[in-house]
Amino acid sequence: MTTPEQHDPPEEHGEPGQPGQPGVPTPGWRRLDRRTVAASTIVAAGALAVTAVPAGSALLLAGVGLGWVMLWTIGGTILGAAATAVIETARLAVTSYRVGAHRIERRVRFLSSSTTSLSTGRVRTVEIWADLVQRRMGVATVRLASGETDGSRLVLGALDREVAEELRRRLLAERAAADTTELVRLDPRWVRYAPASVMTPLFGLLGIGVVFQVADWFRAVPEMLDWIWSRIGDLPIAVIAVGVVLLALVVGTVASVALFVENWWNLRLERHEDGSLELRRGLLVGRHTSFDGRRIRGVTLHEPPGFRALGAARLDVVASGVGTGKDDEGKKKQSPALVPPSPRAVSTGAAGTILGEPVPTSLLAHPSAARRRRLVRAGAAVVATTGVTLVPAVLWPWLWWVPLAALGLSTAIAIWAALDNVRGLGHAVTDGVVALRKGSLTRRTDILERDGILGWNIRRSPLQRRAGLATLVATTAGGSGAFRLPDVGRDQAPALWRTAGPVWDHLAE
Repeated sequence: MTTPEQHDPPEEHGEPGQPGQPGVPTPGWRRLDRRTVAASTIVAAGALAVTAVPAGSALLLAGVGLGWVMLWTIGGTILGAAATAVIETARLAVTSYRVGAHRIERRVRFLSSSTTSLSTGRVRTVEIWADLVQRRMGVATVRLASGETDGSRLVLGALDREVAEELRRRLLAERAAADTTELVRLDPRWVRYAPASVMTPLFGLLGIGVVFQVADWFRAVPEMLDWIWSRIGDLPIAVIAVGVVLLALVVGTVASVALFVENWWNLRLERHEDGSLELRRGLLVGRHTSFDGRRIRGVTLHEPPGFRALGAARLDVVASGVGTGKDDEGKKKQSPALVPPSPRAVSTGAAGTILGEPVPTSLLAHPSAARRRRLVRAGAAVVATTGVTLVPAVLWPWLWWVPLAALGLSTAIAIWAALDNVRGLGHAVTDGVVALRKGSLTRRTDILERDGILGWNIRRSPLQRRAGLATLVATTAGGSGAFRLPDVGRDQAPALWRTAGPVWDHLAE
């Protein structure tokens, strides 16, 4: 049972008036909207039907009879949809909520009673989430997050759409009345940046893996492999390898484009006069998210190699209760995404408006010792990779060319990654922000407001001390809470740790 925070004032009782206002009795417990049962059942049935198509195709290729395929696919879809309807009906029967003057509560009464409570004064982000079916039925899921570092959340799924919007307006009354400025609106041409993500080949491999997993459920992998090998077995191994890579890239490209369209269609990012942000996006699943400006601690620019080659970047917000991990209750935190892959000027322009000053363009490079450390690591990776590939060459002498190919390929990749990592390593300190940049394949620039930096952790390994380097970790109340900058020069570190106050001059000696 989640108990109310001790610092919140108790709800008051006064003269009759409008429900939910201070001094007025708390309204009674309410049920969630019953239309969510039908919406969830339709979504589950659709998802199962979509999954059944490739699964049925794989089974037919493996030689399974049409009757069995129809039984497993259609029967499984019907059974899954029915189970969803039963589960959702039971959930609605045991779940209720109420909105008081100072607190929102959700109660689940089944074998035992559990009440989740969130103070209205501590709500910092509000997300109204509705998929295509929910939008057609006029319902939406409301997700509330506090400004605490653990991102405590409360989810109401689902409410009538008008009730959800009214709840958002009530919680963010001051923000809703403020003047707004549009920062970003989606340009459909930005979809060309989606395949440049480092996740594209992984999506392709995942798609191929799903097909094999489905076939394995029905023990049809040998038959499927025989069918594939009978058609490509006469081709050279190099051609087959190239074909597999191209197939993964094609599948990954389709998946990346589809995810971009689904996540970012109808994007509109607005900034209120008090610094708060409102984000609307989504094609099939509509999302309306609000971020409290008092809890924003900075932004992050993501620039993997593909984005840099195209002059693109992606922007995330650094704020309390927002991040990519999970909170203390195991629930996923509010997504920090603000701007999709887009021209770098778009992301940096939005970041500059949010921060109140332009994004630093000239970052201070780190000492040459940082480059030596990365080149040494690259050499170690080449030796390890080549050593592993020697094993098949010893066992099967006709594979003598594998270690040579591995040596050449790993050397080229390792040296490029090391030098690219060095080029990306840097930092900058201005009157208002601190910029920390690192990485190659996952290059990111964390731009933190100086007022939001709580402190610095200084870490030095024996090799770093010998090279005159240190790793600095900035701590804030937003995002992951820790932002790491490796291999800072000894003479560069004071300018960074002084952003947390003069006391660090003494502690860092």
